[in-house]
Amino acid sequence: MDSNALSNNHASGHSETYRQLITTLLGGGVVCPWSSPAESRLLEKSDIQNKVNSWVGELGMELAETSSGRGHYLVYRGFDPAVRLVAREIFSRVMKDLRFYVRMLEMLMNTLHADTTLVAGEELRFTELLNQVGQSPSLQTQLGELHSSKKYGAVKEQLESLFQRMTKEGLIVEANAKHSIYQVTARIELIQDVILFIQDNERLPEIEDESPAARQGYLT
Repeated sequence: MDSNALSNNHASGHSETYRQLITTLLGGGVVCPWSSPAESRLLEKSDIQNKVNSWVGELGMELAETSSGRGHYLVYRGFDPAVRLVAREIFSRVMKDLRFYVRMLEMLMNTLHADTTLVAGEELRFTELLNQVGQSPSLQTQLGELHSSKKYGAVKEQLESLFQRMTKEGLIVEANAKHSIYQVTARIELIQDVILFIQDNERLPEIEDESPAARQGYLT
């Protein structure tokens, strides 16, 4: 293969990765080394970040980072009426499942390390988690109270359902199928950042039609 062909192949591969990067970001995804390795490596380059910001800037958006700096996603700039509407829709979607996220994180933290949050890149070993939950009545209660567990009675089925939902939502990715090992993605950091924001601000912006009792109930 001559140098021109190699150059063309390289450019084509780069272009495809860039297209996938933009598609993921515009789809509301979080790009990190665990969920999107190739796209994440590409986004480490300052010229690519500038290119992305320039392109999405036409849509009134820009790149943002999760608290660790390992995950990237898009946010809207400014706060005009159109942006407020989109922001409200995004927060409403998160709020819809906020109780699930809070209880899920609490259960996993109590199983793995009660004093610290989950971090991007952390391994979740299904068998080890199953053993720990199986030996703890309190963890079994926490797992059974999750919305993902409602259809199942056995602890293994409940945990499998939880892992399936977390995988579907991009919170974890399968790292080793043979040994049922998963890795946490930076998307879980975004969920944790949103939860902290809501706790710090006590209420969502632009949600005047919710009663104080309803707002407080989101985190109970």
